[in-house]
Amino acid sequence: MIQLTFFQSFISDFLNIVEIITIYRLLVKELTVKKILIDCGVSIIILLIGAFILSSFYIVLIVFYLWLFDRIKMNPYILLNSIFAMFTAVILSSLFDLVDHCTYVLFIQKNTDLSLVGWLIPFNDFLTATFVNILILKLVRPKINKFIENFPRPFHLWEITAVFFMLYVWLTAIAEKEGIANKYASLLLIMYFIIIIISIVGFLNFVKSSEQNQHQQRLIDNYKAQITSAHKINKQYNEIRRERHDTRNMLLSIQGYIRDHKDKEAEELLATFLQNNIAEKHYGEIDNALDKIKISGLHNLIKEKAYKIVEKGIPFSFEVNAEIDKLPGSEIKTARIIGILMDNAIEATFKQAKPYIQFALLKHSSEVYELVIANSIEQKLNINTALKFEHSTKEGHQGIGLSNVTQLVENDDHYSFSAEVKDKVIMMTCFIQGK
Repeated sequence: MIQLTFFQSFISDFLNIVEIITIYRLLVKELTVKKILIDCGVSIIILLIGAFILSSFYIVLIVFYLWLFDRIKMNPYILLNSIFAMFTAVILSSLFDLVDHCTYVLFIQKNTDLSLVGWLIPFNDFLTATFVNILILKLVRPKINKFIENFPRPFHLWEITAVFFMLYVWLTAIAEKEGIANKYASLLLIMYFIIIIISIVGFLNFVKSSEQNQHQQRLIDNYKAQITSAHKINKQYNEIRRERHDTRNMLLSIQGYIRDHKDKEAEELLATFLQNNIAEKHYGEIDNALDKIKISGLHNLIKEKAYKIVEKGIPFSFEVNAEIDKLPGSEIKTARIIGILMDNAIEATFKQAKPYIQFALLKHSSEVYELVIANSIEQKLNINTALKFEHSTKEGHQGIGLSNVTQLVENDDHYSFSAEVKDKVIMMTCFIQGK
């Protein structure tokens, strides 16, 4: 045991306790002036309690105080903080013992004037703590957040650390109580050095091993997710095949009726398949504008969509500026574009407080036509995001979005599509033009 004056011994022990707590605070990013003042007051209490028991129990009282502080504050990271507290207490206590022993052997052992050279003990401990603080700021603390994210509740590490901590306390308590610190100083010196190495290496190995296990688990989870996604896609593909098969059979049946000139039966069968009402309906403005569209397929498609808008009570503006008996490009592709845009407009406005839809098919020349569909929107919409592949605002992304239109017109000189949002209205424009 190193012999110092009473005041030097008191200051040295007090500073050791404060330095351990301060380094812990720095490690967990809880270092404030208010907490430093509280910690200094508590350090004196710990010092007085340890004086009546054994000084070896200082680190037990320190860890208990830090745990109690987190408990009162209901810190969600109390488990991790307890691990940091035990590691900090063990490593720094061992480090201070090493520094004190080296200082004693090199400067104090052969010097009788303890009143002066004895202050080298707290001074060297302070320099050691300063070095550790710099090390934590530069190397350790930047990695703490990553450790917390990867190990939010490390029970296994806590158990290992607690056992290691109690073994260290048991060792130092026996060494102090039996008075063997001076007799076996070299042995204790080696043991403290081993404790520091084991603490650091063991902690790093645990982190590395756990990260590897988590990485493997992530790979397994990703593989399972890919299998689930593949099953889902396969199921959707089978459903599409069945629907395509049913559609083909229905079209063959309709083709038979048309070949036999049974128009009524063909219309009834088609209405059953489409689940719509074939009864004649008339909406003046729409019917007048539709009379200008002489393309039967598009005429019927636009009529069904327009009637659906009116029947849902959505305010609707409809305009066709000239007779249209032919459009450039593919009639099927044009029908798909119109269907997608009108369905999107209906779905977007169905639950709005003040909905509005506008449809216009404008003839600029025999080779240039302009399709404009606009609808009101209540929420902000990023048009660039909306045009991305497979983007949909419907739950589960099951809707047919604007990206489908961009794919339809891509690499086709007959079509050009654009969309813009202005004053809570999204306006979709598609030019249909000859080569």
